[in-house]
Amino acid sequence: MMTSEEEIVFHPQRLTRVSEWCAERNACFIAVDSFTIRWLTGFTGSNGIMYLDQNCQILFTDSRYAEQAPVEIARHGVDVKCVIGSDPFNRIAELARKRNVHVDGEKCSWSAKETVESLIEGDVIDAHKFCLELRCIKDKSEIEKIRTAAEITCVALDSALAELNSETTEKELARNIESFMIEHGALNAAYPPIVAAGKNSALPHARPSSQRILDTNLLLVDVGANFEGYCSDMTRMIPLSELSKEQEYAFQIVLDAQIKAIESIRPGMRAKEVDEICRDALSDAITGGEFLHGTGHGVGLEIHEYPRINSKSDDILQEGMVVTVEPGIYIEGSYGVRWEDLLLVTGNGVEYLTNYEKRTQVRDSHG
Repeated sequence: MMTSEEEIVFHPQRLTRVSEWCAERNACFIAVDSFTIRWLTGFTGSNGIMYLDQNCQILFTDSRYAEQAPVEIARHGVDVKCVIGSDPFNRIAELARKRNVHVDGEKCSWSAKETVESLIEGDVIDAHKFCLELRCIKDKSEIEKIRTAAEITCVALDSALAELNSETTEKELARNIESFMIEHGALNAAYPPIVAAGKNSALPHARPSSQRILDTNLLLVDVGANFEGYCSDMTRMIPLSELSKEQEYAFQIVLDAQIKAIESIRPGMRAKEVDEICRDALSDAITGGEFLHGTGHGVGLEIHEYPRINSKSDDILQEGMVVTVEPGIYIEGSYGVRWEDLLLVTGNGVEYLTNYEKRTQVRDSHG
C-alpha cells in the first residue's frame, strides 16, 4: 500500500484539473454526488455540494459533518473551504455571478437544477461526459486500493468455499463471503454478492436463495469487495459434481471467449471491439444460449463506471483504466456460465487485478 504522504499528492492534482477546466470556459462546476466529492476532496460524508471555479473551492455540508469534513479535507492535503449548514444555492449564485454553471446531469436532481437555474444569470449546462471521463484514468493511489479490494475478494471467496458443506445455502455462502471480506479489511461488499447454484445461474443477476448449493452440480459466484471506497468485481464458475458435456463445453467456450477478448485489449481500442470479440465467439455456440448483457464496464469508487464495454459503446480504452471483461451464456431454466476478471489497462495490454484460479474446484473435498 502507498503511504498517506504519497497519496495526498493526488487530490490537489484532481482539484487543479477541474479548476483549469473551469478557467478554460470561464465557468463554474458543481458536484452533487458523494463519489465525485470524495474523489476531489477525500470527504466521505453522505451529504455535500462542491463548488469549484478557477479561484474558489468550497464544500457545503451539514452539521453532522462539522468535525469530520474539515479533518478529512485537511488529511487529503487540499485547499478547500468547508461551509457548514448554510444555503448552498444562494451562495453558489453569488459566486457564479454571470457565468454558466456545469453540473452532472445524471447525478443532479431536477429540483436542484431548477433551483440553481432560478438563481443564476448564466445557464446550467450538463457536464455528464466530463464527469465520466474525470475519474476514468486511475492514479497510483486508486489502483492500489482497487488491487487490495481484489485481493480481499479472492481471499474471502477461498475462505467461504472452504466452509461449504451439504447444508450451505446460497444465502449463507453470500453472507459468509461478505463476512470474510470485512474480516480481511474491507469496508463491506462492493455490491450484494450473486451466489447462484444450478438453475439459478441462468439468471444474470440472481439473488441468493435458500437453495442448498451442493444439491446442484455447478455454482456461479459474482463478488467484489469495497476497500477504502474502491470496488473490485469478479465472477467464477465452480463445478460441484460432474458436469454434462454441454455444460463442460459452455464453461470452456465462455472462458476462451473471455481470454481472447482480454488478450486483444490495447490502449486506443474501441470498447465495442472487445464486446464484438466475445459475441462473435459465443454466437450460436449453444442452442438456446443467450448473451444477455454487455461485456464489461469500468470500476472505481462505483462498481459501474466509464467506460462501457458493450455493442453500442463509442468509448475508447486508455492506459490507466480499470475494467471488467465478463462474457456469459444463459440457457433459460437450465444453467448459466459467466467468467469475469478485473483488469488494469497498461501501455501494451492488461494486468490482471483478480488473480484467482479460473477453474475453482470444491468437489474433491465436498463431493
